Amino acid sequence: IANYDNGILRFDFEKYKLDSKSKYYEWFETNSDGADDAIWASGNAGFAITASSAAATDYPTAPMAEGYDNACIQLTTKSTGTFGSLVKMPIAAGNLFIGTFDSSSATKNALAATKFGKPFAHKPLTFSGYYKYKAGAQLTDKNGKNVEGTDQGQIYAVFYANKDSEGKDVVLDGSNILTSEQVVAIADAGAINDVNEWTRFSVSFDYGSKTIDQTALAKGNYSLAVVFTSSKNGASFTGAVGSVLYVDKVAIEYEQTFT
Repeated sequence: IANYDNGILRFDFEKYKLDSKSKYYEWFETNSDGADDAIWASGNAGFAITASSAAATDYPTAPMAEGYDNACIQLTTKSTGTFGSLVKMPIAAGNLFIGTFDSSSATKNALAATKFGKPFAHKPLTFSGYYKYKAGAQLTDKNGKNVEGTDQGQIYAVFYANKDSEGKDVVLDGSNILTSEQVVAIADAGAINDVNEWTRFSVSFDYGSKTIDQTALAKGNYSLAVVFTSSKNGASFTGAVGSVLYVDKVAIEYEQTFT
């Protein structure tokens, strides 16, 4: 993961471009050698299956010029139309996360298609940034039926061991990113409810009783995931169309190691 800066990893969401087919936006960071580092992914490629004629700015994950400081990310829960309803995926929550998204398997198993995290060789300490949120009018479930309650956004970061006890590679996905035994620490920004003004969040990574193997850390055997979504339960297709989350100026403070 790029953008190291004296113990702070900074994400300003200023670097984005259209995908190879000019359908939707993708975000990237810049390595120390100036090369693009595509650490960010979203479900936009999946939405393209159901809304091939939509403008890039109308996708669930899009840039907005008027952020907290220059551009920010705009995450909006969208209807997936007739096709989405047929496959019990009636909404697409806006999301952006460190990892990859496999659009080819999205309609079969959306949770497994979402792969979280990239190797990170430092111990993360705090997770902070700015957000605004507005919930959509009506919460619905995967069958498109109205349910009681109000939508919420979600902002969190996860640090996990990317090797199992046998040394095999592990990549957490939408089914286990918050529950796997591989998880070492979580930094959850808490309830994301309606707020009109830019609001700062800052939370420490909670390690509980977990410890870090410094040798494994140096080898890159831990991964860091950062996740933003406009509907907290969007992965199970419960959310409110029109819910929108704006995020900007995210930072992760990490422990510097000197050898």
